[in-house]
Amino acid sequence: MQALILAAGESSRFYPFNDSHKSLVKVLGKPIIEHTLLAIKNAGITDVIIVIGKGNSIKDQVEKIDSRGLKIQYVIQEEASGMGDALLLAENYIKDEFFLLHAYRVDFLESKKILENKRKEKNEIVLLARKIKNLSESGKLGILKIENNKVIEVVEKPLSGEEPSDLAVVGTYLLNKLFIDTLRKTSKEHYSFEKAISQYAHKESVGFAITDGNNLSLKYPWDLLLFKSYLLSNLKKYISPTASVASSAQLIGEVYVDEHAKIMENVVIKGPCFIGRNVFIGNNVILRNEVDVEENSVIGANMEIKNTLLMENSKTHSGFIGDSVVGKNCRIGAGFCTANVRLDRATVKVTIKGQKIDTGFKNLGVMVGEGTRIGLKSSAMPGVIVGKNVIIGSGTNIMGNVEDNVKYYTKFQEIVVKKIV
Repeated sequence: MQALILAAGESSRFYPFNDSHKSLVKVLGKPIIEHTLLAIKNAGITDVIIVIGKGNSIKDQVEKIDSRGLKIQYVIQEEASGMGDALLLAENYIKDEFFLLHAYRVDFLESKKILENKRKEKNEIVLLARKIKNLSESGKLGILKIENNKVIEVVEKPLSGEEPSDLAVVGTYLLNKLFIDTLRKTSKEHYSFEKAISQYAHKESVGFAITDGNNLSLKYPWDLLLFKSYLLSNLKKYISPTASVASSAQLIGEVYVDEHAKIMENVVIKGPCFIGRNVFIGNNVILRNEVDVEENSVIGANMEIKNTLLMENSKTHSGFIGDSVVGKNCRIGAGFCTANVRLDRATVKVTIKGQKIDTGFKNLGVMVGEGTRIGLKSSAMPGVIVGKNVIIGSGTNIMGNVEDNVKYYTKFQEIVVKKIV
């Protein structure tokens, strides 16, 4: 059995963390694609094919990680022209049956078991699906049309009211070379893969398996919070012998403290939480509700952080950061606070590429791009995106998205008080 990983697509909706492929973002000390490869290895598969985009750094990064026991081959997709094209490019490397998945499927071990248990017939292919609670979601997804408990068609982005079912494709498949024959005969277009499934269903069996697990997708930047939570759910308590933890610090629950981390007096960390290599956590800091602090970061005294991913080499002072994603190499001044709940308690909407997206989250803070600097006593409204290499002036309330490479600040009027003689 083989695993074919798709890692060539562009990530424009993943802004401001889209400088490299989204699967290279580090969570719990490893790039997401490394977590996926470990899941594949733990599932007993050693033969892996990765489809990468021209010029992306996936291959360089994967070769740096510990992939012992895996045979990895690479296929280059010159343009992001859909799953069908990616699959045909890898055809010569495929032997017989294989799993097709995206580079962020860190939950592959569970998915593999579900798919294999569902397959009942020779030449049957199986799609992983999930039930969608709100059919309004279906306009962005591939929806299954079912007859006699088999898939007869994948309807891509159906119109409201025309959904054939409440089952959406998750993006993990158990396929075979016979399916590739069908795909090769399908007219080339962006959704040729989905059309080939529908055509395959005319002559062979197409099954589906429903997962009730986490809906892990990596389309938008806030999706990183779901990945962090999923990976933290499997975390085991560990404190490196080279770490320094003050006797008055409280580490409650599953807290992982990596090499040379330093935790100062009166810190409270409520697990599950991950503290990376060389991280410094100052006095009286509170970390709670699933926090991931990546390597070489600094959290200054009197800071509270909740449900947040703080990427490598970033530094904060006092304040509150909740339900947020902070990019690499950021500097955040004292007194910075994120608003993470709307006053009306509705779900938070975020503007992406000029379109308002309902995140479905009632708690969501700020997403800050790499290299941004935020002045003291600043704040951010829920769901705001701050671009890369931005300078936020002191005392500024960030009310909306801020593009890359700008200075954003509140203009104050100085009032001179004259002494009355």
